[in-house]
Amino acid sequence: MFVYIYDILIASKNMKDQIKHLEIFSDACHKEGLVLSEEKATIEVNKIEFLGILIDETGIELQEHIVEKIRNFSDVLKDKKHLQSFLGVVNFAGIFIKDLAKYRKDFRLLLKEKESAKWKREEIHTQRVRELKQVCNNLSKPAIPQDEDKLVVYTDANDYRWAAVLIKKTTTGEEPCRYTGELFTEQQAQMWHINEKEFFVVWKAFMKWPLFLLAKEFTLKVDNTNVKAFLKNKLESKIEKAYYQMAS
Repeated sequence: MFVYIYDILIASKNMKDQIKHLEIFSDACHKEGLVLSEEKATIEVNKIEFLGILIDETGIELQEHIVEKIRNFSDVLKDKKHLQSFLGVVNFAGIFIKDLAKYRKDFRLLLKEKESAKWKREEIHTQRVRELKQVCNNLSKPAIPQDEDKLVVYTDANDYRWAAVLIKKTTTGEEPCRYTGELFTEQQAQMWHINEKEFFVVWKAFMKWPLFLLAKEFTLKVDNTNVKAFLKNKLESKIEKAYYQMAS
């Protein structure tokens, strides 16, 4: 179940599970005294629109009106509010865009400027807007991981940004399922060691995709040797501790 303010999405593998999940949800609402609107409810469908995303059995895609809104934005930023509005719409496409933070980096100083008189747009900002519009106009459709899929999480960080991707292995290679990433805050960028940044990305990836990663075996790919060693040692120590507890 996914909840965003008053929007609730209940997803199930099949119709039998859907009926069961709806009964559980209905009983919980009745117990807590919650009132549901029958007019606003959409039940037992294979395709649905939710928070700007179209979801069906084959995957997810950005709704056309969101893509159209991005496409119609002016390449030339007028002011800070115009930039904030543009990035706000682009954020809807975040899970579809590899390394979105790479494009956002050049807007950071513009977003910090409080006085409109000092707000100075440069050619690089117009270029980034055009690039983001082009990317959003050619989004691929990420797959939805299934229970039997072998999942891999790739994480990476540099001095100013981090990124992660969830993929599933197929007979022909690897297929992207979700992207995430962001700029580090100025304090994080300046104060954190690269090892801390790499650990942070791993944690963010787990927090971002609990539905796919919890209670499921998956592979973590990280190029930081210190992170690898730490995770390996921690896991081995937990396994050894569990073994001794069982043997005693």
